[in-house]
Amino acid sequence: MERQIKVFLDSNVVFSIAYTGKERSRSYLIYEIQAPGRLKVYLSDLVCKEALFNIRRKRPEAEPLLNKLITQSKVLADIAADLKHPEIHKLPLNDRIILSTAVYHKADVFLTGNERDFNDFYHKKVLGTLILKPVDFLDMNF
Repeated sequence: MERQIKVFLDSNVVFSIAYTGKERSRSYLIYEIQAPGRLKVYLSDLVCKEALFNIRRKRPEAEPLLNKLITQSKVLADIAADLKHPEIHKLPLNDRIILSTAVYHKADVFLTGNERDFNDFYHKKVLGTLILKPVDFLDMNF
């Protein structure tokens, strides 16, 4: 059996799936691909807290779906590691913590829709973790 891909989702990705609804969200395919075992979805405590905070403010009726997505993911403890990468220090604190958690846990891919903060990171690796937009990840062949 092939090695399972470790996919770490930023809070905006899991929030977006819940906000949009699994029927209309292309990113929900990530969870569907997970079912046969090709990949495993990872979140962190901070990702969950941010997504829950935002869904409660913007679309509280979507909280049950968000909670289901969280339970279908492996939730990791946050790691505020000092990654020796010059660009990382330009990121806001929460983004640094979330990215360092993904890198520390050796995620193969970190998916984020946060173009404002991660635009210079797309299609690059940080210590082995490739940073992509969800759409770019879903366009890859499995």
